[in-house]
Amino acid sequence: MFCIFRLIPCQEAAGRAKRSFPSGVWWDELVPLIPLHQASPGAGENPQCPPWGPQGSQPRQVTPPAGTNPFVTALSGNTARGEIVRYHGYPYEEHEVLTEDGYFLTLQRIPHGRGSPGTPKAVVLLQHGLVLEGSNWVTNLPNTSLGFILADAGYDVWIGNSRGNSWSRKHQEFEFHQQEYSAYSFHEMAMYDLPASINYILQRTGQEQLYYVAYSQGTTTGFIAFSSIPELDRKIKMFFALAPITVNSHMKSPLVRVFDLPEALIKVCPQHRWGVRGRRDWEAHLRQAGLLHHLHLPALGVCVCSRMDVYLARYPDSTSLKNMLHWRQVTPPPPGHTLNFWPALCLPPVLQSTPPFYELENMKTPLAAWYGGKDWISAPEDVNITLPRISNVAYKKYIPEFVHFDFLWGKQVYEQVYKEMLDLMEKGA
Repeated sequence: MFCIFRLIPCQEAAGRAKRSFPSGVWWDELVPLIPLHQASPGAGENPQCPPWGPQGSQPRQVTPPAGTNPFVTALSGNTARGEIVRYHGYPYEEHEVLTEDGYFLTLQRIPHGRGSPGTPKAVVLLQHGLVLEGSNWVTNLPNTSLGFILADAGYDVWIGNSRGNSWSRKHQEFEFHQQEYSAYSFHEMAMYDLPASINYILQRTGQEQLYYVAYSQGTTTGFIAFSSIPELDRKIKMFFALAPITVNSHMKSPLVRVFDLPEALIKVCPQHRWGVRGRRDWEAHLRQAGLLHHLHLPALGVCVCSRMDVYLARYPDSTSLKNMLHWRQVTPPPPGHTLNFWPALCLPPVLQSTPPFYELENMKTPLAAWYGGKDWISAPEDVNITLPRISNVAYKKYIPEFVHFDFLWGKQVYEQVYKEMLDLMEKGA
């Protein structure tokens, strides 16, 4: 048994925090409160690629300063779903899945490449990271976007969207703005979202197994789900983990600042949710660019810098504040604390002698992992704590120059990661 998280299940935390937790406060409400480096989006003209428009997205008026790329305004508009996929000549489908606890999730599907279907290959599920959404897998051009690369290689590509992001905001009982809707964290994403998505995909395609490709928080939910639910573990052909996270003892990102904000500051947040899509001033884009800079996005030459405004048009997406509070509990306790006790933003002290366990050793799915030496979020020191606990590591690669967002948008990601992933899939087909 190995404790990889210091946390309590979100349902329990929600009950204990019910009286003090601000109603409907969302993570992206905190972004304007964090001091950020002011940096402008990358310059340069982008190829015209229409947006992957989220359900319920509303058009907004943005007036960028003279000389900046106006394409970001198009990305923020209310456009047809799947337009970015169809624009590049790929087939597109959209599916709605109901979780056991009442959340509706949207799955996008690219069933094959731009040519004829040909001989069908295995199914692949792509899962995004924290404050991201499914379109991140098709943000770049087809030769550098993993969703398109896999489809062109003949795979049946499905793209997941976790509860609470732009694509998955419906519930059987609660409205998106209600406190009850936001009573979840990555634990529920693992125990409800992943099983519902995987079971639906396999039932729909008639397959018995699929490949699971995940980035950042998507790897976290995979580790939890596959180590906790044996029948789900058996349905995974191989788990491809990009920038995996199970502990964050060595996280350097200034995003950890939010974990130290006092409760009083949280209570000044609006008592409703609002998202990045609703920001109207161009300065917000600059603030987001600063956030990416602090996350150590390779804005200094490794990523496709001419597409920076495209990335910012879809980042950050929304998640619940309770999810962020749960991540706060992953951080090591302050010196001198012997109990599982952290003075959280709005979460009362949790008094228990030992933190709950996720038994990582129970996961039997073959794992292939890629991690970066300059990653401030999935720090290599933390990855090296995790990997020895996995019983079936089929492949691992340390890339010294990679930072966190390189695994999605880096210029070298095809050669360093995606090409090897395709080779592993071909061997396991």
